[in-house]
Amino acid sequence: MLGRWLSDRGLTDEVVVATKVGGRPAQAATALADDIEGLSADVIRRGLDRSLKNLGRDHVDVFYAHVPDPRTPFDEQIRTFGVLAAEGRATHIGLSNHWSWQIERARTLAAAEGLPAVQVLQHHHSYLRSRVDHPSRRSPDGQIGVVSPDLLAYLRDQPGLAPVAYSPLLRGAYARDIDPGELYRHPGNDARRIALQEVAAEAGATPNQVVLAWLMGGDVPFIPLIGASSVGQLDENLAAADLELTSAQRERLDGAN
Repeated sequence: MLGRWLSDRGLTDEVVVATKVGGRPAQAATALADDIEGLSADVIRRGLDRSLKNLGRDHVDVFYAHVPDPRTPFDEQIRTFGVLAAEGRATHIGLSNHWSWQIERARTLAAAEGLPAVQVLQHHHSYLRSRVDHPSRRSPDGQIGVVSPDLLAYLRDQPGLAPVAYSPLLRGAYARDIDPGELYRHPGNDARRIALQEVAAEAGATPNQVVLAWLMGGDVPFIPLIGASSVGQLDENLAAADLELTSAQRERLDGAN
């Protein structure tokens, strides 16, 4: 569908096209979390071939590894992405839901082999904070895919990386002032909701717009990956690009805990 849309309008460099590989179910009847195709060299190449064919293009602007694949040697994964970028089939390489150490290792490996390095990162990030003690978040290593203090510190030290925040609006939770679920149910977020409502009223903006402006204008600026189901929602979200939060408003949002 996207390929036909691009072709019908003759769009090329006006639109940034990104795609992912590695998170598809290995079998049609298998749950995504239980059995995914991974990031072997063959899967990565076939995934890009499939995307380029469907899009009707000779390259994508960003090509992401969807989730880490512990079954495939990391060097193989990064080398394959780097070669595809060197061939001009992917302008930028991205990692999604990866740990900070994996990002640094990927960049070190690429530099050692003279290949294009990872430039784009995609993780879940929003104004409300998710609980770290919820059963769904428990793992020996913590919360994979969620922006952590460690990742923020890494991004401050590596300004050349472009971080992208997925699900920044928590599927409409800010717009409808609804409970986004147990993961976000804790006293700290009660204070953050109050601060968000106060700043939105003061700025003459919607809570969604304040959240997006907060993400884009921070000391580590994030690119919000938004979804819209109506033109009205899209217009609301796009207007956030013109919202300038004052330093006092930003301090109030950051200081709410």
